[in-house]
Formats: sequence, structure tokens, C-alpha cells
Amino acid sequence: MKLLVFPHSHYCEKARWVLDYKNIPYETVTIMPGAHMFTVRRYAKNSSVPVLLDGDEAIQGSSDIINYLEDKYPERCLTPTDSQLLKKCVAIEEQMDNRLGVNIRQILYAKLLDYPSYIRFCFTYPMPEYKKTIFSAMYPVLKKKIYNTYVKSDEKVANAQLDFDEALDEVGVILRQQPYLLGDSFTRADLSVASMLSLLVLPKEHPFPWDERIIPDANIRDLHERYLEHPVAKWALEIYRKHR
Repeated sequence: MKLLVFPHSHYCEKARWVLDYKNIPYETVTIMPGAHMFTVRRYAKNSSVPVLLDGDEAIQGSSDIINYLEDKYPERCLTPTDSQLLKKCVAIEEQMDNRLGVNIRQILYAKLLDYPSYIRFCFTYPMPEYKKTIFSAMYPVLKKKIYNTYVKSDEKVANAQLDFDEALDEVGVILRQQPYLLGDSFTRADLSVASMLSLLVLPKEHPFPWDERIIPDANIRDLHERYLEHPVAKWALEIYRKHR
């Protein structure tokens, strides 16, 4: 079994965490951005990662990967069986994958794209030196592509910030009443939300070595530090400590 990833990606982390949680042997395959469009499309219908390869099966997208693994490896189940809890779980996962995951990606790319060495580290951390050199040569083109795809405009980033903050507060309301998003048990909803926040809280249990590269700008460090005081950020770090 192989998992195609960008090493820092919070969506890839979500899929990787489930594999680890279920103790399923797999190989992580880090792919080169830009060239990934051709690599991934050999197996799946679009160019996004993660993609899980299991024999002749190719499963694309973190939520679909969880569905596949839950069906094939039901031990240590993360999906509620109660119909009402399942409906709530699916809603939280879908909403927060977008409102937290998509938004924080947009916010951070808007700030980090002017730091090519940091972006290179995020995308190519385990790769050989020659691939890092190729990435650097490609970066002007990649930067434009990433900006047009994920950042788009200052106005859209500002809107993303507002929606991210609102979503974080909504999660906080749920967690004031209970330790986990669905009550007293750890589920895929908790794993998903914690994964979506991994780019912000930089947990030490995450397999990506955040501590090897200093965040390159004071404003970005301030952003991280400000959110670390939020109750949901503290909760996410605790979820990592307990379950990752």
C-alpha cells in the first residue's frame, strides 16, 4: 500500500493519521509539485493528493480514503454507527475540511509564497538534493500557479480569514460541552479537525519536522502565536498528544 502525498499537507496528514491509527503498513511517496499533475493522473481522475494505492485500487481524497480504510480495516473504527451521530460526523468533517482546511491554506500561502526556501522545504523535505534544485528552478512558475489557484486576491484572503475564525469559534462552542466533537469518544471528526489545524498549531507529533525550519516572517509567527491561545488550537494539540 502506498500513499501519494505532499509532506506538509493537512489533507495528506489526515489520511496518513488514519493509516497510522489503524496500524496499517504503507509507504509514503512524496511527489514533486507541478509534475504531480501527471503522476497522480496516472491513477486518479484529478491531480489532487492524497491518493492511496492499494493493489489495483486508487482512492483519492482524505475522506474517501478514510471510508475505504474503515470498510477494509474495521478495527479501531473511527466512524460512528449510530445514524444521528454519523450524520453529525459527516457534516462536521465536510464543513471543517473546507472552512478550516481550505481557508488556512489560502491564508498561509498568501503570506508564505514570498519565501521560496520555506516553500521548497515544505514540498521537498525528504527528496534528494537534485529534486530540490529542480523545485527551485520551477518555483517562479509554481508560485504563480499556487497564487492563482489558492490565494487569488487579498479580498478573498480576508474573507477566508473571517470564515476561518467563525468556524473555529463554532467548533469551540461544541467543545465547551464535551471533550470530543461527538461526545466522549475520539472519531474521524476529531481527527479531521485536528489535521486541518496542523498547519497552524505545528504539533510535534506530526511526522513533518516543523522544528527544522524557522517560520520566515514575524507576521506569520505572530499569526501562529495568536491562534495558539485559542481554546480549539489548544484542544487540537491535546488531540495530537493523545491520539497521534
